[in-house]
Amino acid sequence: MYERVYGTDWRTISDEEAIRRMYALGVSSALGYPNRGEFERIRRQAGTAYGRSVLQLAFEEGKQRVARNKGEYDSKQDVWEALVDENATPSTTGRADVSMQKPTDKQGIPKAVDRIDVLDAGTDDFSQLRLPEFLRRE
Repeated sequence: MYERVYGTDWRTISDEEAIRRMYALGVSSALGYPNRGEFERIRRQAGTAYGRSVLQLAFEEGKQRVARNKGEYDSKQDVWEALVDENATPSTTGRADVSMQKPTDKQGIPKAVDRIDVLDAGTDDFSQLRLPEFLRRE
């Protein structure tokens, strides 16, 4: 399943692609098709402990999505197509749950491990270091 959609002939991948692939590996693993070699290979792409933990979260999210929703579909292939395979449309026989939609944002990154917008906010470089207005004395 995983190899058909993503392939394994890459040398380096972006952080976003690594997260997408780890999520797919989690889904594949929960469906009974683990790929430990690819898991370790992607995990080695992360340069920090934080990066490895984000990849692990994406993997676990994929496994949990299958556990929560696999009863909604008739076959493992249908579950895979609903959660991962963007080119296929699963035959759900009308029982599709809203929660079965792929849990990704517009860039394809699982929402559970996406970057928080608060980290990008700020008007200048020192605004994060200043005391909040309500703590300042007049």
